[in-house]
Amino acid sequence: MNVIGKWLRLYRRLQFCLRRAEAAQALDDELAFHQDMKQRDNERAGYERNVAHDLSRKQMGNVTLAREESRESWGFLRLDRFVADLRYAVRSFAKTPLFTSITVLSLAVGIGGSLAVFSLIDALLIRPLPYRAPDRLVRITGTYPRAALDFFRARSRSMRIAAVSTGSEFNLIKAGTTFRVMASAVSPDLFDLLGTQVAIGRSFRQQEDLPGRDHVIILSASLWKEKFASDPGIVGQMVSLDGVERQIAGIMPADFSFPSGAVKVWIPMRLDPSNFLEYWSGEFVPFIGRLQPGFKLQAAQHEIRTMLEQFRGTFPYPMAREWNADATAVSLQDDLTGPVRGKLMALSAAVALILLITSVNVAGLLLARAMTRRKEIALRAALGAGRKRIIRQLLTEGLALSSGGSIAGVLLGASTVSVFMSILPSTTPRLTHISLDWHIVLLFVALMLGAAVAFGITPAISASQIDLADAMKTGSRRSVDRNWTRSRMALIAAEVALTFVLAVGAGLLIKSLYLLSRVHTGFDAANIITVRITPTQAFCAQRAACAALYQRLLDQVRQTPGVLDAAVANAVPLDGQLPTIAVDIDGHPKSVDHPAPMLWSGAVSPGYLELLRVPLLSGRMLHAGDGADSESVVLVSLTAARRLWPGESVLGKHIKPSNENKWRTVVGIVADVRQFSLRKGLPEWVPGAVYMPYAQAVTEAGKIPAAMTLVVKVRSEAPMLKQEIERLARSLNPAIPAGNAEMLSNIVGSSISEFRSLMWLFVVFAATAVFLASIGIYGLVSYWVSQRRHEIGLRMAIGAKRGRILLMILNQGAQIALCGACAGIFAALLGTRLLASLLYDVAPADASIFAFVTLLMIAIALAGAAIPAARAARMDPVRSLRIE
Repeated sequence: MNVIGKWLRLYRRLQFCLRRAEAAQALDDELAFHQDMKQRDNERAGYERNVAHDLSRKQMGNVTLAREESRESWGFLRLDRFVADLRYAVRSFAKTPLFTSITVLSLAVGIGGSLAVFSLIDALLIRPLPYRAPDRLVRITGTYPRAALDFFRARSRSMRIAAVSTGSEFNLIKAGTTFRVMASAVSPDLFDLLGTQVAIGRSFRQQEDLPGRDHVIILSASLWKEKFASDPGIVGQMVSLDGVERQIAGIMPADFSFPSGAVKVWIPMRLDPSNFLEYWSGEFVPFIGRLQPGFKLQAAQHEIRTMLEQFRGTFPYPMAREWNADATAVSLQDDLTGPVRGKLMALSAAVALILLITSVNVAGLLLARAMTRRKEIALRAALGAGRKRIIRQLLTEGLALSSGGSIAGVLLGASTVSVFMSILPSTTPRLTHISLDWHIVLLFVALMLGAAVAFGITPAISASQIDLADAMKTGSRRSVDRNWTRSRMALIAAEVALTFVLAVGAGLLIKSLYLLSRVHTGFDAANIITVRITPTQAFCAQRAACAALYQRLLDQVRQTPGVLDAAVANAVPLDGQLPTIAVDIDGHPKSVDHPAPMLWSGAVSPGYLELLRVPLLSGRMLHAGDGADSESVVLVSLTAARRLWPGESVLGKHIKPSNENKWRTVVGIVADVRQFSLRKGLPEWVPGAVYMPYAQAVTEAGKIPAAMTLVVKVRSEAPMLKQEIERLARSLNPAIPAGNAEMLSNIVGSSISEFRSLMWLFVVFAATAVFLASIGIYGLVSYWVSQRRHEIGLRMAIGAKRGRILLMILNQGAQIALCGACAGIFAALLGTRLLASLLYDVAPADASIFAFVTLLMIAIALAGAAIPAARAARMDPVRSLRIE
């Protein structure tokens, strides 16, 4: 029965909550009825009407108290009190819009940035890979020829091994329409090794990596949707991939993006020992492994070292002694996220600082607000509000502010995720899977609500511990608690220190970007238009056909008004491509200590280097006479000349691609060009560049390069001229795709776009931190001035000059900045080490940046203190003393 009674009471309370207005009216009517009955009884007892009315009111007692007690029994008392506190908080916030907007904005920036960055970290670094037993997947570091796959598979006991190329661009022809796609060659069992099934159709079968059986293809879900209208009937149909007819075997799931999101097509990796170049000297590819049951990572690492020593002796040509000397097995997840781990760690550190600064700033604002409400709180206490009631009200206000900031932060974080993603390379694995995870949202909201309680409890207790008599005096603000003032000064100094770290990081990145933009690239990118043209290798099976195609294009482009000159090259500087070729050097036999060097391989038409204004240092440039039937010649870069022939005269030396028997004569030396990146020019394992006339050029496979870039020097960057050049490139052959016309200067700028994006994020973070710190200093100094109004008035009354008062208050802000800067210098010396790998030609402890940021912090502090200082200097001492 007790249980039934409790449920009935709960039911009645819920009814009262839902019908509170009706119940209140019924209660008022009932109380009025009882008073009316008592008044009638008094009238019948002989009292006059007015006397009877007054007597009935006395007999009823405290009607208001009875009404309140009745109402409390209707619903949920704590909830009602919380709602009342919340309403009062909203009204108080409406009266102070500047404080409210600054606090909510501060919280939104801190929470939004943190949510976005930690969503990236969760998706890329923490969340397990979407494969079966992802902790068993490993990456065998280094790259290997296809011959190594058969060798490793036959000998490995600790893991299954598959190969996957990073991807190359191909022409895919569907129903007469040609478009460019990124395709990856993979072992037929790769998808099974990963534990991923195709969504439609079938996967590759065993032995589909053999010649003649490898003409199958699997499409990504995005390509299937964009180019094939999500038609499931295309499975089994034929398409042409770089001139090879292949059957569509299946469609991968929408969330599959391996080895990167840029790959849209997968084809079997052909293993043909009879094709020496492809089997031993073609593209070296990464290996993926899955640990067998009962084996751990350490066993695989030991096995790899053993197999490498055995395989090294099977090479049909001398291989460098240091080739894959440090190869091992690592977690696949760690390997996939390695290239972006440093950037994410730097971003997470920056956002963590912003979150700390936000928390400190909000705590300071709440403390200052509580101190300025001393008289209001004293009045509430005088009317009967206890300390717990006051603390509860102030905590409710803190929770309301935190809730508003959290909601705004979640909205800001959702829109910021896409901005943060832009700093990551498009080839980043799982990039398309990044989103604002609701688990992280709930975690951050809970943290901020907890922070509201933690940071709100101090000012709440401080405000409740007041002397009622002193606080109730009109205008009295002399009862300053020095402990709370010092606590807030410490908070603001900590905020300045954290801001200092962010500002130093932003300064280091800005200086790095400036130095990168000033790097001498070795070429002139002004007024140069580029268009990528991509015939298939099958089209270029006859070298003369490709040479004639590009020569016809050059003749047409050179006749276009506004064009100064034109050329073609297999790759232009900083376009992200890295064509390399192994070369033999006459008089320098190959050995394990001196293997065939890999040079950047430029296939260029005559006039290309002159068009880019690459300086000729010795010998001659390539010219029209260097045709297919003339003497084979090359140019080499200065670095290649010094490293391949140290201390020797280079002109007249002979060099040849390792897959050829015909020597080529070095006829000139040209200056180095930043081909691959502005930071280093070329990777460390590429000791220079070699340029071949296009008619004589070969790839590592011994074929003429098919895909080339049209390079056009124009008088000005007229949009109409770009469109005309693009039209000419596309009119060559409808079956040959041509890309969009792009300025070479834009390509150069894009090569550092990721670094620039990272820099701007740090600048935004630092600017936000500076803004918050300036607000904190302004609030602290304003509070300090208001509390010392009587002292300032007294100083001025006994002769203190306004300038003296101004300097005294500015000194307060400067002291905070200096204390924060000193702590910030120490923290920055430790924290900027995270940026060391991202900087260019700048030391993490760059003295000029540290000095500039120190001066900046002092200037910000003085600016934050200037307004309250000026207000204090204009104070009327007579009025101030009279008020006090």
